[in-house]
Amino acid sequence: MKKLFSKGLTGGAAFFILTLIVIAHLTITYVAIERNKVVMHRADRDEVIQKIINTIQLVEATPTTHRVYAVHALADPELHVSLTNSPAFELKFTELSFWTITQALRNNLDSFEISILLDHGQWLNLHATVYSHFLLMQFFLIILEIIVFGAVLFAAWSINRFTGPLENFKRAADKLGMDLHAKPLAIYGPNIVRKTAQAMNTMQQRIQELIRDRTLMLAAISHDLRTPITRLKLRAQFIENEELHAKIIDDLDEMESMIAQTLSFAREDYSSKNKSKLDLASLIQSLCDEMQDIGSHVSFKTRSRQIAFFGRRLALKRAFSNLISNAIKYGHFARVEIETRKKEIIITIQDNGPGIPEEELTNVLQPFYRVDASRSRSSAGGGVGLGLAVAKEIITHHNGTIQLTNAIEGGLKIIVTFPTEPNSNKTNG
Repeated sequence: MKKLFSKGLTGGAAFFILTLIVIAHLTITYVAIERNKVVMHRADRDEVIQKIINTIQLVEATPTTHRVYAVHALADPELHVSLTNSPAFELKFTELSFWTITQALRNNLDSFEISILLDHGQWLNLHATVYSHFLLMQFFLIILEIIVFGAVLFAAWSINRFTGPLENFKRAADKLGMDLHAKPLAIYGPNIVRKTAQAMNTMQQRIQELIRDRTLMLAAISHDLRTPITRLKLRAQFIENEELHAKIIDDLDEMESMIAQTLSFAREDYSSKNKSKLDLASLIQSLCDEMQDIGSHVSFKTRSRQIAFFGRRLALKRAFSNLISNAIKYGHFARVEIETRKKEIIITIQDNGPGIPEEELTNVLQPFYRVDASRSRSSAGGGVGLGLAVAKEIITHHNGTIQLTNAIEGGLKIIVTFPTEPNSNKTNG
């Protein structure tokens, strides 16, 4: 049942609803017939009997010479009347007693055939049948229900004809924000929807071209800048003042680092074609182990030995390396913890640093933005403000979210959340 209605009012769901309505109506009709059969039959029978009595009275009151015309004028599909010189039916009355005739007719079932002797030796023959219109009315109601439901089904189909492609359009738009190389949107549906889908595909192509042109431009700038930087390094070797020589070399190294980071950020490719199945817990633990090997203070905690995840290994490694390194640089210590829940994976990274002002928590995730007080370029390990921005982009393009908060006990807490894969298998420790 849940699967039948999971995608809205489909043809199978509509047929199922219509079948239930018809079965319910037939059941109600059967119960009504059984409960009211006797009462309804009596009402229909009394109506026919009254019509017979009225016809007898009319013909009996008509002069003999005009009775033939009166009989012809009484044409009725439910009552056949005739005048003969002898009785036409077995049930006959030689005396006109309406009470006796009524009682005799009530003892019959559905067919009434009587002959009544009038004056001058004429016999009035009447043949009537009881017709019940109850079943015909119920059949009409069933047909009406089918017509009405058919109209509703047609309206639902018309709406789904628009909403189906629009739902795919929404999913494609969401996917495009995470993967510029996603498969183009299928062109189908009404004319206006097809035109919208075509415009969406054209926009995707133009964005891809824009990103490619921007990357080529940055690559050209990087290539052109490396040559004069190299020349400056060579010329700096002739500077006799060792302190000045060291400062110039540091500035040139920083320029090279800025160019490399900017170019790497621009070239970052989030296409799903490079994704593969990996163990997220092992990946993050290996990062923590590597940082511990070089003397950094890092702790790692998880209850899951393995966390199956579908993503880009190098990109994820770069993202979490940036986050953990950021915690070590400015907090001197990083506590990394992974928690798995029913529908999500939560990675928490916390340091012991001064934290970040509340009004700056969202800004530091923007490219090239840096908090001047504690994260200036002159501070130890200073950069160009791309570490958190790169991490955010990689996490977002893996359908994840990143949140920065100041811990109550002090320090900055970074919470990364990923949705669990539908078919992922986790082995808990």
